[in-house]
Amino acid sequence: MGYALEREQVSELLEHGNRYDPATGLPNRELLLDHLARRLATRGERGWVAFFEIEDFSEISDVWGYVAGDAVLLEVARRLREERKRGIWVARCGSGRFVLVGSENPDIERLGRVAARLEYPVEVGGVAVHLRVRVGVARFPANGVEPQEVLRRAGRALVEARSRGERVMLYRPGVGQLHSERARAERLRAALERPGGIELVYQPIVDLMDGRTVYVEALARWRDPATGRPVPPERFVGLAERYGMVTLLDRAVFAQAAKLAHRAWDELGERAPRVTINVAPESLADPGFVAFVVEGARGLPPHKRPVLELTERSLLDPAAVRLALARLHEAGLQVFVDDLGSGYASFAALALAEVDAFKVDRSLVLAASEQGRARAVLRGVVRLGHELGLPVIVEGVERKAQLVWLRDEGVRLAQGFYMGRPQNGARLVTSLRPRARERVAGVSTGVLTLETGYDPVWLDL
Repeated sequence: MGYALEREQVSELLEHGNRYDPATGLPNRELLLDHLARRLATRGERGWVAFFEIEDFSEISDVWGYVAGDAVLLEVARRLREERKRGIWVARCGSGRFVLVGSENPDIERLGRVAARLEYPVEVGGVAVHLRVRVGVARFPANGVEPQEVLRRAGRALVEARSRGERVMLYRPGVGQLHSERARAERLRAALERPGGIELVYQPIVDLMDGRTVYVEALARWRDPATGRPVPPERFVGLAERYGMVTLLDRAVFAQAAKLAHRAWDELGERAPRVTINVAPESLADPGFVAFVVEGARGLPPHKRPVLELTERSLLDPAAVRLALARLHEAGLQVFVDDLGSGYASFAALALAEVDAFKVDRSLVLAASEQGRARAVLRGVVRLGHELGLPVIVEGVERKAQLVWLRDEGVRLAQGFYMGRPQNGARLVTSLRPRARERVAGVSTGVLTLETGYDPVWLDL
């Protein structure tokens, strides 16, 4: 009898472990699906499902430890259990997700108040952990007659709430699809595979001694066709990196930029600036991409061929990129280091790599406007460039005072809104045709006061 009782107790424990979450004691996903299946099988019953998500829950565990993460889960579960008094069924479903199931129509305002109550700080070891909660809601049977279908649509509403910055979002047809990361990534892939699927604008890099536009940097822009709105560059570049499309993006940018370089040479001759293109380390490591770049530069004189801008991350291992850099130089293409000072490569790596110039990160320029030490650092970087025999390009010049100070310090090349806003290729070529010379901050130029006709929406990004 003792053995039989022990087996029965073990069986009950196993059954409980299979259907209840060990961290919170709440029903788990398996029991949730069974509960929904029973309710959906009852003819005529109406109800709703709400996904409650603790945003960035994994970061809580990473920063404060798993003990803190478990403490947060227990406190959230305790607060949600109070909803059971109102006949609402509560379960845990996923890392930082909880599910509420209720009857009749959902009270969106009430669910918003529940989410707000969950956001009250949780005390963990004397530290107040602040939470952010998003909620996606779907109704049944209006939004589905199968448990997985209802949960999936509540999940789409949750995606929409997250993307819009809303606390609670009710599902409606099409919601969540436009703003899901994977769907947007697929639209980006389609744009990159289509000629002209992305747009380029160009920002001048000016010689401070005579005002000539020596280079123009190609900057990618993309409008999501699903919304018709521009996507901030850091977002779609991040998507390209996350979904393995960064080389495809670099190819698309180079193809358009090379066409502009050829057009500028045909129309402007020696007045044509060199076009610079940002390239990711993954692209530089791809022999096919290097061959594509070399082929695209054919037909241009060596001193007018495109320039590749590499991040410091590309130079962490100079030996790994030596062959690619040698092939590019052999084809007459220059290589710049972009955003020097952003914290990746050492100066030793910079000295070992075969590069032709480096660009100083704009954050250092902004700091130099306010702090004496930052000015000293910037002055030292400029001197380092001179010692290495490399031109130094300073980014982020937005005011006349910055331009004057940089020129007095011996900086020859600069880039920023004060010199010129980004503009499309056609306007750029037109603006660089011979015209009456003007003076800005004591620099004789027909370039610094370009009539850019830029679209202000890009500048807000």
